[in-house]
Amino acid sequence: MKRRMHPLFIVLLALMAIGIIMSLMSNPFELVVAIVIFGGVFVLWKYPPARWRKAPSRKPSSASRTKPREKRKNVPFRVIQGNKRDDDDNPHPYH
Repeated sequence: MKRRMHPLFIVLLALMAIGIIMSLMSNPFELVVAIVIFGGVFVLWKYPPARWRKAPSRKPSSASRTKPREKRKNVPFRVIQGNKRDDDDNPHPYH
């Protein structure tokens, strides 16, 4: 099955292309400045400087814990009867 683009999306792309072309014709320096600014923000976001990076937090290892674990009681599970009918011999017709 081919995926088709929504007509509104195609119109939006066409209007964006027309706007970029018109902006390039009227004032190309303005478009270059916008591209440089967005590119710089993207690069800083993707590869932040070392002073901006958060140090990875470490969880204390299990060896450093001094608190012993309490033993759990071995309690057998108890089955509680439900209210459903047992329909194993009559399966649903749509399965």
